[in-house]
Amino acid sequence: MTIAERSRPIAERASAELELHGSTQLDMAGEERLYEQLKRFWHPVAFSDDLTDEPLQATLFDTRLAVARLNGEAHVFHDVCRHRGSALSLGRVDGCNLRCSYHGWAYDREGTVVDIPARPELNGQLVAQLPVYPAVEAAGLVWTCLAGETPLFPPAEFPELEDPEYRIMRFPPYEWNCSLARRLENYFDFSHFAHVHHGILGDRDEAEIADYEVSRHGAELRITAGPFVEYTDNVKNSAVTHVGETYDAWKRYRVYMPNAMKLNSSAGVTEDYVLFVVVAPVSRRRTRCFTFVARNYAHDRDQDFHEMQYVILGQDQPIVESQRPEELPVDLTAEMHVKGADLGTVMYRRWLISIADGDISLAPTG
Repeated sequence: MTIAERSRPIAERASAELELHGSTQLDMAGEERLYEQLKRFWHPVAFSDDLTDEPLQATLFDTRLAVARLNGEAHVFHDVCRHRGSALSLGRVDGCNLRCSYHGWAYDREGTVVDIPARPELNGQLVAQLPVYPAVEAAGLVWTCLAGETPLFPPAEFPELEDPEYRIMRFPPYEWNCSLARRLENYFDFSHFAHVHHGILGDRDEAEIADYEVSRHGAELRITAGPFVEYTDNVKNSAVTHVGETYDAWKRYRVYMPNAMKLNSSAGVTEDYVLFVVVAPVSRRRTRCFTFVARNYAHDRDQDFHEMQYVILGQDQPIVESQRPEELPVDLTAEMHVKGADLGTVMYRRWLISIADGDISLAPTG
């Protein structure tokens, strides 16, 4: 059965197809409010496995950070030594302290200066406090928050990471010239599959999107959608056993507000392909992406999955970076939305509008 056969006929929905959603107006001041409110959430700054015996540098909301593991625990500091302003991320971990590479000043986990090698008599006497930020480790990542408060929404969840049935691949972080929201919603913008990823994740001759389910649950949007026409001559669908060049895949999304998503996509009768992505705002118009791929099949084909991932990214990047404005227009009337096909992205933007207005509250879970 085709997607069109599973959907209501186009003629029955024609009057609703180009309906514009929402009436909330957000001007430039509103976009600035959203950017500031996003600071109240957990954001990733490093893969946990990358944080070993040397500090790492990260930039979040235009703020340079030094991330270090001290005595086995992740810590996040403002990346500027209080002495002469050099980057602490260029320094070294010295026991339980982070030591600057320029003049050797050492800071403890609270950001307090505990050693001044040039004038040791000043140790404990000179008040020089380094700004520090909370840090947690979850889903294979180190997360922080710059708002000076405990975020209400928890970090995203990636349970497959601890499941021995799944083979896990971690991809190096990369940055795109777009906003956080532009990058994230690309993953559940279903209409683009058939056109941008034709011959792999879609077929432009069968591009209709069937109605699908979206709901708020706690800190998440949950989306179940399909079937999507996908091709079988790729590693993602290598376990499909039926005869034919295409396969009807179903997709389950958990969109963790405001900056992460986990996709479970069918890849056969019992085969489960998982894409877990968390994005972080380097600035308003530049976003850093952390990516895991997991699957419970084809454990010996890492290279093929690696190559496929970069093919998909290469197709998406010029499209997403070309979108204008670079920051997501959370004013829903600023762009056209097709009622059924764009339901997931519309609900994501509506939640962003609430966040911009300071309403950071969990949805019911019952």
